[in-house]
Amino acid sequence: MKYSIEDFHNKAINDYQIKSDWSQEALTEAKLINSDIKKDVSFLDYPFVTIDGEDAKDFDDAIYCELIDEGFNLKVAIADVSHYVKEDSHLDFEAMNRATSTYFPRKVIPMLPEKLSNEVCSLQPNKFRRVLYADIKLDKDGHVQAYQFKRGMIKSVARLTYNEVEGFIDNKFEGLEGAYQQSLAASYLLFQKLLKLRNYRGALELDIAEPVLNMNSQGFVQKVTSRRRLVAHQLIEEFMLVANVCAANLLKKNFPQSVFRNHDYPESLKIDRLSQSLKKRGLNWEGTAENINNLPKLLERLKSRPDKSTLHMMVLQSMQRAAYEPECKGHFGLKYDEYTHFTSPIRRYPDLIVHRLLKSIIDKNLNVIENLEEILEHCSTKERDAEFASKQVIQCLICCHCKQFIGQNFKGYISGVKDFGLFVDIPELFTTGMLHVSELPSDRYNFNARSQSLDGRRRGNKFTHGDKIDVYIGEISELEGKISLYY
Repeated sequence: MKYSIEDFHNKAINDYQIKSDWSQEALTEAKLINSDIKKDVSFLDYPFVTIDGEDAKDFDDAIYCELIDEGFNLKVAIADVSHYVKEDSHLDFEAMNRATSTYFPRKVIPMLPEKLSNEVCSLQPNKFRRVLYADIKLDKDGHVQAYQFKRGMIKSVARLTYNEVEGFIDNKFEGLEGAYQQSLAASYLLFQKLLKLRNYRGALELDIAEPVLNMNSQGFVQKVTSRRRLVAHQLIEEFMLVANVCAANLLKKNFPQSVFRNHDYPESLKIDRLSQSLKKRGLNWEGTAENINNLPKLLERLKSRPDKSTLHMMVLQSMQRAAYEPECKGHFGLKYDEYTHFTSPIRRYPDLIVHRLLKSIIDKNLNVIENLEEILEHCSTKERDAEFASKQVIQCLICCHCKQFIGQNFKGYISGVKDFGLFVDIPELFTTGMLHVSELPSDRYNFNARSQSLDGRRRGNKFTHGDKIDVYIGEISELEGKISLYY
């Protein structure tokens, strides 16, 4: 049976209970919103620009940067979704229920109706749009000296793409015309300072191959390539991080409980397993719970290795999942004492809550969110479901692509060990398959949880997490997203 991309979308939506239809009440509320936005007195007359991917339609953020005597003035303007989505409205209920937008190949299930996500709230070029913005002063080394959060209105002067900005950077901004030329040049200078600070504080830099599906008009994969991470991506990421840290700092100062994006320290057992797996690859990291902060040095050592992506994935698998919580616990991966999400209220409900809290500080009328812990736990769960649903569709599409390779041999790395067999990453195909224990060389295998290995008792065969292994593509179930491997 030949499946379509819609079949994979529908299965993921059902498997993870992704809500895709709207209540009539929410659609009516969205329809009644006046999209004819007029300029008002809080207009920021600066050449803001948005920088996003080629296919983006929901433009959450716009940036402006200038050099000042003290260093830099960075303005990060974020769509003012809370102006339109009022608490306890039908739109708010729908947004909270979804908690996040879900992004599939060739399909998006937005957190908000498209009139809001792609039109009224989206910071489209040459259109007046309401924003909540962070006005941040940084010194010449990129340290934040002062910040303010304010309501405002902007008119983005350009919708730029990451590839365009990368070209501007490569050409040192020469020949670039437009009011935003000086802002982009100053942005790049500030980014270089922020990157140095990122490296200094020891934030983790995981470089894991991310598949890009090149598809035909029927929605079938023609080729799978690796996503290229551009300097332009990093620039926007660093600016959003600065704004998020400032927002977290202000929330912590004003509320006993608020919205924080926490990332706990890894569990000692997982770090011990990581250390054992690395030793079997000739990497004596000697990682323990006590010296876990030297992980960046390990990642630096892996840069030139051909199996870098697999090793980085092993490090990621040893980490805790980040989560939304009402108490501030810090972010291990980014190495921040306080962190939140402020920059994407079009597609993340916790950001919308943060906007409401920040506005209550601005208005000197502190807002109290009822059942906050329960709401944030729900948001963390829905975020995970959306992520897994998206990965499921990508895996199904890759499985369709891999049917042409049945019976062919590929080099892989063992990425998971269970008592019933091995999960094997195949970098060339950007996928993972299952090698059942019955397909391994004849032996009696014991599962060793500590060393993450299958140990043969009679013939001494041993298969350990991280080992290189040659496998053959066996049976493929596209709808289940499963590939069976042979040894």
